[in-house]
Amino acid sequence: MKPQKTTSLGGMLIGVLLTGFGLLVLIGAWLKETPLFWRNAGGYPVELREWLLIGFYPALGLYFLLLAGTGLTGWKLLRQNIRDGAVLLLASGLNGILSAVIVTVVLWNNVENLLQNLPLHNHAP
Repeated sequence: MKPQKTTSLGGMLIGVLLTGFGLLVLIGAWLKETPLFWRNAGGYPVELREWLLIGFYPALGLYFLLLAGTGLTGWKLLRQNIRDGAVLLLASGLNGILSAVIVTVVLWNNVENLLQNLPLHNHAP
């Protein structure tokens, strides 16, 4: 019996969805650190501000859990099907870089404030 040919479409789809979710979290991190976003003068919808205030950190945590799950699944699949495992590992590696950018955006303002002896979450006008 011939071994079945498998495609990496599932792994690619998981990688694309994970990257899309990561980009949404990155946009949320950038908006969260933008002082004009939190003011009525910024023109952003109040619902978006409320969602970001409540849902950003749970979304960030979910993104990290999905990233870890994708990486672990890629390692597990690497033994069974090298193509699927490699696709998932590539997706998790690229999303690892994206997660480093997200963490940098989230922490950047707070590190600046600590170095300048300002309170955390302080934004210059």
